[in-house]
Amino acid sequence: MDEPTVYGALGKSIAQVYTIEFQKSGLSHAHILIVLRAADKFSTSEQTDKFVRAEIPSSIENLRLHGIVTKCLMHGPCGIDNPGAPCMEAGQCKKMFPKEFRTETTMNVSVYPLYRRCPSDTTFVRGREMDNRFVVPYNPYLLLKYDAPINVEVCTSLSAVKYIYKYIYKGFDCANMVLSAGQVQYNEIENYIDARYVSAPEAMWRFLGSHMHDRSRAVMRLPVHLPN
Repeated sequence: MDEPTVYGALGKSIAQVYTIEFQKSGLSHAHILIVLRAADKFSTSEQTDKFVRAEIPSSIENLRLHGIVTKCLMHGPCGIDNPGAPCMEAGQCKKMFPKEFRTETTMNVSVYPLYRRCPSDTTFVRGREMDNRFVVPYNPYLLLKYDAPINVEVCTSLSAVKYIYKYIYKGFDCANMVLSAGQVQYNEIENYIDARYVSAPEAMWRFLGSHMHDRSRAVMRLPVHLPN
């Protein structure tokens, strides 16, 4: 959290909120929302391209960054090349990949920007040829520092705020389980239990006393109106 908030890797932060999410299929990951001061907000395509990219970097100019992006930030393959991918639903990718090629970044006030994705760069990932249409947006500095799959997006609408708060207040994962003592006839309704699902990584995280979410500022509603 210190790189984008305290040290200003993306600009001067004036507020931030984060939540830790655990999925049944993997380890934990964090959803972090950072509010930048007005002078540092990404209002132009040039500012966005400086901090967020969605293209495969050159293996000649930066071999290490090229390796991280092709290893951690390539979505799929999916679509017609791999219709059985987990992200496919009714013949389409739920994450809307592959994206369209674009020669320049276009700012969109209602959703995320449409990042530049030139049609020149290709690479082989998991035995398939992929291009910039499958790159997940990233920040080069954070990738080189942490060598991890860090997705960075420019949020231009309130939908991003609702998205991260959904993970804070959605509650725990639940699963249905059945108890059977070996009897031939039993009451199915009574033996089904609505139970909370806790994976091993989440259990360890909570045993260590680590925070599940946090925020830098909070607005409190007073029960009465005070003078001034």
